[in-house]
Amino acid sequence: MRPGTGREDEGREMTMETIKPPMPVHVRDIQNFARLALGLTEGSQMIWSFKHKSSNILAFFSAYMYWDGDIPILAYTEADFDRSKPFLAYKSDSPKGEEWQFCDEADDTRFKYASVIDVKSLPDAFTKSIEGDFPDAPDPVLTELQDTKSLARVLLTLSMRDGNVFPLWHFRRGDKHILGNCIPFEHYYDSDALPVFFYTSTMSAPSGPFLKYLAAKPHGERLEFTNAATDAKYFYTKVIDVLDFPIFPK
Repeated sequence: MRPGTGREDEGREMTMETIKPPMPVHVRDIQNFARLALGLTEGSQMIWSFKHKSSNILAFFSAYMYWDGDIPILAYTEADFDRSKPFLAYKSDSPKGEEWQFCDEADDTRFKYASVIDVKSLPDAFTKSIEGDFPDAPDPVLTELQDTKSLARVLLTLSMRDGNVFPLWHFRRGDKHILGNCIPFEHYYDSDALPVFFYTSTMSAPSGPFLKYLAAKPHGERLEFTNAATDAKYFYTKVIDVLDFPIFPK
């Protein structure tokens, strides 16, 4: 390619463009973080481990298809210890509830594993995100549901259709507890997706880390919060406690 061509100039502009920080989601603790990364999933996960000021941070990426393009999500939590082992192991089907640990091996088939990557130099976009400096996003379409059973039906339908089990984000808005998730309905007119945030609003927090649901004879719908996902005949979704979920309007 000859020097000075338009395509080369375009490449220079792209490398000079500032990377936008992802939307931060501060997960309450490591147990919620392990559940988010590995609970009710088939694949493995890569976790970034780094220092920010005086805190040890664990983080990983996901994204929402949104109005135009995607919103990158940086889910992270603060560890109150200096982690040294290379894998995070997690299981949700123990009779005594969840189990998680950091370990040196990833060969116990009872567990699911995430690889922990130690980051020496953090991208500026990550630092800005954790410090609350990230782009504003347009609001999703809020759809408040009558009860948690309706919320379970939404997630069950999506799971049966796409094989994806969406988590339920739990956070506060004033004195209300919000439980829900943003579901993209793809190819809406000229937009990439119509983001609909299905949620319930209650005065009390969920009583367990999993929502357990079944619709079968002779009792019809049965739903409860539980400490483990142990019974294969039920549909489960994980509840993740976060300090805030920024795309949900204040």
